[in-house]
Amino acid sequence: MCIICVSPARTRQPSISQIKMMFLNNPHGAGYMYAREGRVHIHKGFMDIDSFLSAVKAEHFTAKDSVVYHFRISTQAGVNPEMTHPFPLSNCLPHMKALDVECPCGVAHNGIIRLTSDPTQHEYSDTALFITHYMARMVHGLDDLKDAQLLNRIERLAGSKLAIMDGSGYIATVGNFINERGLLFSNDSYRELRWRHRA
Repeated sequence: MCIICVSPARTRQPSISQIKMMFLNNPHGAGYMYAREGRVHIHKGFMDIDSFLSAVKAEHFTAKDSVVYHFRISTQAGVNPEMTHPFPLSNCLPHMKALDVECPCGVAHNGIIRLTSDPTQHEYSDTALFITHYMARMVHGLDDLKDAQLLNRIERLAGSKLAIMDGSGYIATVGNFINERGLLFSNDSYRELRWRHRA
């Protein structure tokens, strides 16, 4: 299912223990995006927790930074660095595979998009297909991220949750997120190991 963690500007960053828990519960790779100088910077494809923590630590994020973190559980296209999130908002499928990219807008997703799910598709995930085939045609400008009707339409099509960031650091969320002291989580898998046996 994955998890998205949104840290808007003027909000704390997730703790190391929260990051570790999200990775443990969603272990098929991770990535993050942030906004600086009018551009979204995406770094993804971290397949182990140590490399992810090292990369995040090197960013020196503060409360001034808008950051979206994503931890993946694969539902389509296998476990590989290229299909980790976030993705650039683009109508070009090969762009979805870029591990380090600057773009005007980035997208992270949590859930399964029935509209673009295809068990025979081994190269691109349902998210990558949804972004290129649908979202890129719906979002024409960054002002669209503040259009409640458009976001509702995207939610109905996707049937799941998204975080969309523009170059100013504005983050639009689609679907219901858990607000924990300013941090927004797309589900509760930051809290405890889901596979842990309970007596």
